[in-house]
Amino acid sequence: MGDAEQPRRGYAWTLLSRRTVKAGRRPMITAPTPEMLWESSDPDAELRRRFGFGSAAAAVGWAVDLTVAEYGIEVRTVDRVVISAQNLMVWVTTPDQRLIIKICRLAVAHDWLTSRAALVGWLADRGQPVARPLMSVGGHRQLLQDDKSVGIQPVLSGGLLDATDHDQVLAAGHALAALHEDLAAWPDASRLENVGPVAGGRGKLWALPEGLAESVPRELLDRLDRRIAELPELPDRQPVHTDFRGANLLWQGTAISGVLDFEEARLDPAVMDLAHAVCLLGTWYHNWQPISPEAQQLLIDTYIDRRPLTDAEQAWLPPLIAWGMLGFGWYPEADRWL
Repeated sequence: MGDAEQPRRGYAWTLLSRRTVKAGRRPMITAPTPEMLWESSDPDAELRRRFGFGSAAAAVGWAVDLTVAEYGIEVRTVDRVVISAQNLMVWVTTPDQRLIIKICRLAVAHDWLTSRAALVGWLADRGQPVARPLMSVGGHRQLLQDDKSVGIQPVLSGGLLDATDHDQVLAAGHALAALHEDLAAWPDASRLENVGPVAGGRGKLWALPEGLAESVPRELLDRLDRRIAELPELPDRQPVHTDFRGANLLWQGTAISGVLDFEEARLDPAVMDLAHAVCLLGTWYHNWQPISPEAQQLLIDTYIDRRPLTDAEQAWLPPLIAWGMLGFGWYPEADRWL
């Protein structure tokens, strides 16, 4: 049994039938069958390999124990257990609300995640539709426990954004522009100066994914190179979301009700974030496709309506979008932007 599976603070966690966990005198809590969010790996095997938990029961026990001990919050049910790259996410119901416990297996990411949690808390104060991180009893937004970095946040209402609905695309454009305006005003932006990626890293600007460059039509690469050679100086950097896409946006009623997952937030030109959104606004978890040309332009137009682009940003946007489309193998879309 690994360290992460050991009983903590005197509570004995045991796996019962149907993945049921019982902790001392606490109410019985069922550990759901774990899932993979993006990948096709075996979740039970990945719980052991990535996080050191021998079973879903051990993972649930560890997460619930931490929530009670470090946040003083009673957990009544555990609703879902999901693995996404370096993160283990546990959805729980408490007497007052539903929460998500996000467990990053990378101890090295703790300071990065602490800075990003501070940013999200500040955005919540500005009225942005974000999930404000909860404070622990000790006054921390992010905890380092057993070489894992842990944050807890409320589950926001709404369903994933549907980029085939132009009303939702329009709202996304305004939301991204408003988010960029607030992000540019964050007084502690220097905290993101040296943060690293949590979800998988990013290549150098204009680099294509390994193994793809050879399959991209040479004519498209030549046109992209010509556009790059004509570009002015890169626009100024500011805090940006970095992953503003359908899987990280919630829609409820007539408005965007949540902007999720700031774990890759960093300093970049805002136009790079806009270009990324144009490429990936319609993506959820599987079977990625670009949004329609009409939706792409609507997103840009509504963004500009709120936050006009500078001359430099206008020059950079088309080749950035084309580069992003090439990176996903969407050659007709790249051709349109070149």
